[in-house]
Amino acid sequence: MKTKIILFMAVLLVAISACNGGEQVVDTTEPVDSVDSVQPELDENIEPSATPEPTEIPAPSGKIVFSSNRGENPGKLGLHVLDVGTGEFSEIETGLLVSFFPKWSPDGSTVMYVDPLPYFIYTIKEDGTEKVQVTNIRSNNGDWSPDGSQIVFQSDHDNEPQDTPDLYVIDTDGSNLEEILDDPPQIDFSPRWSPNGDQVLFISMRTGRMQMYTLDLSDLAFEQISDFEMNISEAVWSPDGSRIAFSADDGSGSDIYAVDADGVSNLVQLTEDGNANLYPCWSPDGSRIVYSSKASGNTDLWMVLFDGSETTQLTDDEWDDLFPDWVR
Repeated sequence: MKTKIILFMAVLLVAISACNGGEQVVDTTEPVDSVDSVQPELDENIEPSATPEPTEIPAPSGKIVFSSNRGENPGKLGLHVLDVGTGEFSEIETGLLVSFFPKWSPDGSTVMYVDPLPYFIYTIKEDGTEKVQVTNIRSNNGDWSPDGSQIVFQSDHDNEPQDTPDLYVIDTDGSNLEEILDDPPQIDFSPRWSPNGDQVLFISMRTGRMQMYTLDLSDLAFEQISDFEMNISEAVWSPDGSRIAFSADDGSGSDIYAVDADGVSNLVQLTEDGNANLYPCWSPDGSRIVYSSKASGNTDLWMVLFDGSETTQLTDDEWDDLFPDWVR
């Protein structure tokens, strides 16, 4: 148990610092002799409005990749996959003692992840084949472009002070490295590519608090989109780009929120316990958000409906489950 606790704390410090059921319906209608006897008179110039069909949220499905010390070696933080439909687990063998921040490629065939010694980004197939080293500079917390051809990531390479990252883009074969945000000594981290490919969402401390910004890839101009009285640690676009889910700490603990893509409108708090609710990720259909939480006392995976109305625990065991990412 001591080894497990040390591992969990070390991974969290390393990840942050380096590069940084429905109601029953009862029919109570009384029978009538004639439909005409209860038919209201309608204005001939007004069309009767249609009754909207209730929206039914489909059952969750797809696969969630995450980092966990489950398995034969509790000192190893490896990559694991949860089949959401069946509840079955599998492991992706990377050959490393620690692999974190996994992200599915858009087509779901490949996983990107980080080796923290010495902070290189790799990709690998789900069956453990075709392992590719993408970066050879200190790099962390990446995300795929919508077409799967590039990766955006944070790095304190070059002129940035250590643990004060800026943003870079690289082709998935390791070529064409480009710095897209170079503004030391500001801390710019956790880049997430927009679904339409036009922008990168990221977190920065340039105002004294960690807030959300967008970087326009056409001219590399950035804009602050949030100004909350709390520090944001992770943020991610919904699949259609209309909403953003994020984790934030108001001083009493971290919770999950969702807001429109403008960073201001229709803010909803999705969790309210402050139990280290972190690393949100949308389901592929945008109906749910998966995240890691200590709500049960251990770090497990949970999911919540997009409006916060229903919360479900996905894993419930002694292992630490972190950095989830969801694909069909």
